[in-house]
Amino acid sequence: MIFRAIAIAVLLFAVPLTAAAEELERPVTRVLVLGDAIGGGLGAGLMRLAEASGEYEVSNRFNEQSGLARPEVYDWPATVPTILGSNPYDVVVVMLGANDTQSIRLDGLRIPFGAEGWPEAYAAQVDRLLAGLSASGARVVWVGPPPMRDPEYDAAVRDIAAIQRERAEANGITFIDMRAELSDASGQYAETGPDDTGMVRRLRGRDGISFYKAGNNRMGQIVLAAINSSSEAPARQAAGQPLQDAAEQTPQVPLFGQLLMNGEVYTVQPEGVTANAVMLTSAGLSGEAALKALRDIAPQSSGAERLFMRGEAPSAPVGRADDFSVPAPAP
Repeated sequence: MIFRAIAIAVLLFAVPLTAAAEELERPVTRVLVLGDAIGGGLGAGLMRLAEASGEYEVSNRFNEQSGLARPEVYDWPATVPTILGSNPYDVVVVMLGANDTQSIRLDGLRIPFGAEGWPEAYAAQVDRLLAGLSASGARVVWVGPPPMRDPEYDAAVRDIAAIQRERAEANGITFIDMRAELSDASGQYAETGPDDTGMVRRLRGRDGISFYKAGNNRMGQIVLAAINSSSEAPARQAAGQPLQDAAEQTPQVPLFGQLLMNGEVYTVQPEGVTANAVMLTSAGLSGEAALKALRDIAPQSSGAERLFMRGEAPSAPVGRADDFSVPAPAP
């Protein structure tokens, strides 16, 4: 009877134990999103959708005014090696272009957007970024800019997307045509459309450029489907490489602010992270995920880095609502 009971117990628990072991061994895919303001929204949407399964860890790095046409404003190709050198990533998602309808400096001269030589100069900038990304060994997914409401601006962005697509495909990089995904039946700009749940909602902001949360989620869903469609991403966790982000070892940082008399919340914004950045990264995320996103975009040696990475709140300027200093006694 004892041996029979043991055999029954083994049969009962063999499947659950195996399932638990498989759950522990399941690799986590580390995804890095690089972009401008629209790319930052995409990153937030991807973070919400991908991290829910526990199979992905998403980092969102963006600069709202950045692009490839003006490296003197923000130089992504020069910055990427530092970003990729701090942590290994399996997939890198890039979404740039909304700010690139500008002149490009080349050999001391400015080439206006649309002028002869501009497409070649811009293609060289795309190749420069792709070279740095490819050197990391991560799979690269390039996302083209979406359609815009203003016809003239939309035509310019369409030309930029065409160059990006040509260079991505020439380098063997996956390209997602977000224009095709987010246009109406006639191929034109659409303010509404199905979100990630299939419900028709307003996806685009009132400026005809930005996205609401539903639109960011929809973009995240499109990118996640593209990532899942290929098994090219290496499983670094399964290979025994550490995945724990050094930033996750830091203590959780408390929120700072107070409730005003009208019921609104007054918060202290650390230098280094703009209000738009906070809205893009934190909307709809859990507290831990929002904090991680803010750590990702905090500039080095800024008040934001000191607050989000080390929990060091900057001193309030004299006279501000949260300045509780006591005036020194008169001599």
